[in-house]
Order: sequence, then C-alpha cells, then structure tokens
Amino acid sequence: QKLDSPELIHKLLGDEMRMLQTESLRVVLLDTRYRLKRVETISLGSLNESIAHPREIFRPALTYSAHAVIVVHNHPSGDASPSQTDHSLTRRLAEAAELLQIKLLDHIIIGAPGEGSPGYFSFKEAGVL
Repeated sequence: QKLDSPELIHKLLGDEMRMLQTESLRVVLLDTRYRLKRVETISLGSLNESIAHPREIFRPALTYSAHAVIVVHNHPSGDASPSQTDHSLTRRLAEAAELLQIKLLDHIIIGAPGEGSPGYFSFKEAGVL
C-alpha cells in the first residue's frame, strides 16, 4: 500500500504516538513506490521538545536505501500546531533532503483530534513542503 498521505501515516502511527508522555521523532522510510520499508525512532525528548539533527534523521534513509521519507513527531500536549522550532527543523530537513537526493514527502505532527482538527498537522498540506 502506498503511504503518501498524512491520513495514512496518521493511521499507521497516530494512536500509538498520541499516547506518549514525551516527544518522539520517527522517520518513515519508503521505497520508490512509496511502500513502507520500516519506521525508525530517531529521538525521544522532553515534555515539549524532541531535538534531532538532520544527520540522525537521514542516517536510516541512507542505511536502508530509502527513496523517500516522512518525518513524524508528536506533541504530548495534544496541540498539533507547529512551533518555530518545528518550522526551522522542516526547512533544514528540506535542504538536507535535496542535497542527499532523498524525497522528503512530509513532516507530520501528531496531536489529539478535536473539534475541526484531524489530530495532526501536515507541513505538506500547509504548503510548506
């Protein structure tokens, strides 16, 4: 199955990541047909921040010869709105992906579903990627 939409990634990881008490950053590795190769946990953070360098995020993509990646992290507060740190990380990841010739399909933040909110924020859907 192609994993090329935020909804599908949310179905894959949302329930589990929403329950975490601290931030976790994972990278979904995809093949040339956008099928799942594997999911790697990159970092576990504090209550409100998961620090990860692009080097650590892309290392599994290089190791497992992924064609494309989707970066996913959670906000334990339940608010999936991106922080300034999230925006700057996404910009750095996009630059690194271009240099490495790996497609960065999306960066998704998992929160809690609420009124008018699907429970996640997608940088791709927001037009940032």
